[in-house]
Amino acid sequence: MVRIGDRVRVDDHLAVVRYIGNVDGYGDQIWLGLEWKDPKRGRHDGCVKGRRYFQTRHPTGGSLTKIENVQLPCDLLAEIKSRYIESDDGVQDQIDLAQTTKKIELVGMRKTATQQANIEKLVNIVLDNRSVGEAPPNDAPMFRQCKELNLYANLVYKWHTVKHMLKFFPKIQELNLRRNWMIDIDEDRELVMEEQTFGVAPFSETCTKLILSECDMKASSNIDAVLRRFPACVELVAFGNELAEFGLDAAQAARLTCLDLQGNPLRSLSAIKGIYANVRCLNVAKCEIRRIGDFSEAFPNLEFLNLRENLIAEWNSVNSLQKLNKLKNLLIDHRNFKLAPGINAFEVFIAKLPNLMDFNRFDVSEVERRSAEIRFLNNYFGIKDEELRNEHLHDIQRLVKIYGEPTVDATTKGLKVVKLRIEYGNRVETRNLPLAMNVQKVKDMLSRLFKIGNSQDIAIYLVMCENHKQHRIELDNPLRELGHYSPSEERDILVIEHKS
Repeated sequence: MVRIGDRVRVDDHLAVVRYIGNVDGYGDQIWLGLEWKDPKRGRHDGCVKGRRYFQTRHPTGGSLTKIENVQLPCDLLAEIKSRYIESDDGVQDQIDLAQTTKKIELVGMRKTATQQANIEKLVNIVLDNRSVGEAPPNDAPMFRQCKELNLYANLVYKWHTVKHMLKFFPKIQELNLRRNWMIDIDEDRELVMEEQTFGVAPFSETCTKLILSECDMKASSNIDAVLRRFPACVELVAFGNELAEFGLDAAQAARLTCLDLQGNPLRSLSAIKGIYANVRCLNVAKCEIRRIGDFSEAFPNLEFLNLRENLIAEWNSVNSLQKLNKLKNLLIDHRNFKLAPGINAFEVFIAKLPNLMDFNRFDVSEVERRSAEIRFLNNYFGIKDEELRNEHLHDIQRLVKIYGEPTVDATTKGLKVVKLRIEYGNRVETRNLPLAMNVQKVKDMLSRLFKIGNSQDIAIYLVMCENHKQHRIELDNPLRELGHYSPSEERDILVIEHKS
């Protein structure tokens, strides 16, 4: 039975029931007064022909419609049966069992009883875009093997309902409530009364991942109150909730390892309050952020950071990222950053963030890092644009300590050739090699020099010597230019070996 406050769906559009009853001029027909989530779909504010049936927040956010035109909420068990038990048309469905990787395929109504018994063994229950709005009845089976419950875009709105749903899922690990139009937890009268009588109890003691995205949760205090009832939760996904700031109680913040706030209008990372000492993964993409200050104290162990689709375009923001000592993986748009001539943004980011192992989904190898650092030093050491140079001064000084000061020719014209020591067995030669020459041509030239014969029979390695350490890199891409590896005249050796 539909009630005031219930969420309903009409042609895939969500609304809340504000009125149930007759409408003047239509006899005993039952009508629903709806307040649309998207007020553009409405026609009035709940007042029709001089009679007020209900009141909407938006002047055109309401509609009256016949009850038979509305998709009403139903209980969770009914939707599980509808999704996982075959209907009269004999449509084949599959049920995953916990004990085996095999799938049971049941066709025909004669096996409905078997299927109904097997739904209790479901490991993953996915009910996206359906009409779940109520907890299962008290005599419903326990889903003891279910680890994931996905209720994406359903009609749940009360936390009291969520609590009583989860009683049937004692081993749940992931709960997805995305795109359910939730009320604030302290406005849920049924839950408040129950907790006043029996005390606050966990909704689940096993759920480690909670997805609250696009749930109309505009206050982080509301999210904090929800997390208190999920004491095992370490992954929180809460994108698209119009949060202007975010903060959690110290206990909730301390246990999180992954935090996703994408699509909230935070505008600054300082809008995230508190210390998140165990967060390894932070997603703040599309949060209208223009600049980054020092937030290393808030996220001292951060390893993955997503900053895409923000408005960041200044290198001082990247300098702030250097204080994240454990940052290994970064996603960021870099098209609007100002650059020195002759170098791309990828190389500058790699040079400035020495701990990165993955930048915008590209692995950062030792060769690419070394090449980026040398090219950065060559391009910025003698640059005349003082403002641009000052943004990178710390990195220039750091890299000079590693590689030394580049020559004037390197910083103004770019090196054309490099003089390298070349070793083949006991024989040692020194030759000037063009940086624009690709690896295959280098191999051909060295084969002639050392009278090896077929260049396909040899492999060449660049042995890079830095701070009493050696890195040996095979030059295995025949089309790549030698200059890509940024060989150093003073420290590097080219070694030739026969392929085994």
